Amino acid sequence: MRRVLLAALVVSLATPAAAEAHRVSLSGPAQFDVAVAQVRYAAPHGPRPALKLALAGPTGLDYVAVALPRHQPRRALVALVAVVNRRPRGSQAPDIARILLGIEPSRAMRAPVVSEAANVLRAPPTAAPPACALGALAVGDLRFAMRAGAPPPGFAARSTIAQALAAVCGRPVDPAFRTAVAPPAPAPLPKPCPPPCPPTPMQPRIVCPMPAALVICPRAA
Repeated sequence: MRRVLLAALVVSLATPAAAEAHRVSLSGPAQFDVAVAQVRYAAPHGPRPALKLALAGPTGLDYVAVALPRHQPRRALVALVAVVNRRPRGSQAPDIARILLGIEPSRAMRAPVVSEAANVLRAPPTAAPPACALGALAVGDLRFAMRAGAPPPGFAARSTIAQALAAVCGRPVDPAFRTAVAPPAPAPLPKPCPPPCPPTPMQPRIVCPMPAALVICPRAA
């Protein structure tokens, strides 16, 4: 009996705990702006797990991109998220206040720590968020994870995250990215020509008779 209990204990210790999915809530940006978030898992022991990501709620007209830095911080697993509000000018569609993201690690992990900043193109945060500790990241420094929605013209998931991270960290942002996110307002249409004036009705005129011309014939001498 003792051997059976010991064997059961060994099996229970060797069997890994079932992975638990986590739901992350992120702020949605205002129209023509971007939000950036860092999702950080603590990984003190063993290899870093793989992450399965999926949307857990509606995104409206927002574009959502997720990527993982190829060089991860020590004893941590970090995912970077960019949310771009793609609501066009003149649209009456409501903005989404919160973006829900489902994350399922390949092994049991504690819930991640999320740090975020919204509307980074309009007003970058005064204090650098934790994601800035990763340094300047180019497209090649990121590994694609997921995307949803229509991207800003000319920018894919990784390039969108790289530009959004530069904005939130106070580094130069590609002017083409700003234009893609916030296209300039179209030039106002010229004012239409005024309608032609209506014809003025002719007023009756009174013509006074003129005296006949006096003809004087010459007399013979």
